Amino acid sequence: MSPQCLRRSARWAATLALLLMASEPGSVRTTLGQTAGAGKPGVAGDEPGQTAPQKEPAEPTQAVATIRVESRLVTTPVTVFDSAGQFVYDVQQDEFKVYDNGALQRIAQFGTEMHPVSLVVVVETNDTTAPLLEDVRPLGPLFSDLVMGPQGRAALIAYSDRVDLVQDFTSNGDKLDTALRGLKVRSSGMHLDDALVRALGMLEKRPKEERRVAVVFSDGFDIGSQMSKGEIVKRAMNSDVTVYGLGFNTTKALWSRPQKEPRPDLVDEAVGRPTPPGMAPTPSLSQTTYSAPIPIVPILLATGETVKSTVFKSSLEYFAGYSGGVYYQKWGKNTVQEALNRIATEIHGQYELAYYPDNLNETGFHRIEVQVRRPGAKVRARAGYYFQKTSP
Repeated sequence: MSPQCLRRSARWAATLALLLMASEPGSVRTTLGQTAGAGKPGVAGDEPGQTAPQKEPAEPTQAVATIRVESRLVTTPVTVFDSAGQFVYDVQQDEFKVYDNGALQRIAQFGTEMHPVSLVVVVETNDTTAPLLEDVRPLGPLFSDLVMGPQGRAALIAYSDRVDLVQDFTSNGDKLDTALRGLKVRSSGMHLDDALVRALGMLEKRPKEERRVAVVFSDGFDIGSQMSKGEIVKRAMNSDVTVYGLGFNTTKALWSRPQKEPRPDLVDEAVGRPTPPGMAPTPSLSQTTYSAPIPIVPILLATGETVKSTVFKSSLEYFAGYSGGVYYQKWGKNTVQEALNRIATEIHGQYELAYYPDNLNETGFHRIEVQVRRPGAKVRARAGYYFQKTSP
């Protein structure tokens, strides 16, 4: 056969083969589609010539172990005195030791720098203390220049049978001075505890980096308040609020203006208060005192002596002692100004210690004890704080 005939026969055979493939069920396009894989829209394998990626078998998931750790930075301002009662300003960090419920802690932060002060001044303005207000009204410049400082803010609360916000927080010393000079006598009520609750609520909203302070002018008596003294102390300690008290001299008030009603008995009103309905009284003094289970811890008084009980001469002495402040009982124009000078010096000259407790498995009250390695030195800090575990 000639080469020309062979080429003609090959073309005919190729044409016949294509016709036979087109007539069968699996056409070329169908076969290509099956080879490429019929995937869902947007999945690799939709376009001709691509093969769908093979999925590897999923590995079994492993449970991730989690550890929940309670962490809380506890801070406390610390005041150091020498044997003569003078402030000591040159104590170094390695001279301090901090104990939490008796366990030595590592000091995480230490500082002596001044912090802005948030101050609430609380004044008793009933008819009994009326003669003493003349010594309080001119104190605005002392508060603004000494206690508040250049970056501080102050507010003023007056109380009798009700609690009034006379001046909200302000950095303007003239406004505070005007508010103090405008204090007026109201009724004969003595809602000291309610006034402190109001002050605590205001200070709790202030920035944490500020020093939170309440200075209270009062005779230390309370009648008719809703909040118990124990709850006030707990709240003050947990909010880092320091209470300073300046006790009104009731003897001067009695001589200046006769009383209309007999004075309440401090022990009966403040210590032996009735238990709530349905709660049986207990024989434990620490549980019945001030209607709250506040533990007995040593408290350093303004006189330099240490009290190891929860029975104080005044409620103010109790609030101040447990919050790390101090109570000044002497009264007179000069002694009040001296006390404010000392309070201002203390606030702006304190050491600040902070630590992360390593014993937060213990709920309830945690006593803070600060020691300084220096002969004859005494230390005042807040008594402690209350810790409650958070739910998982």
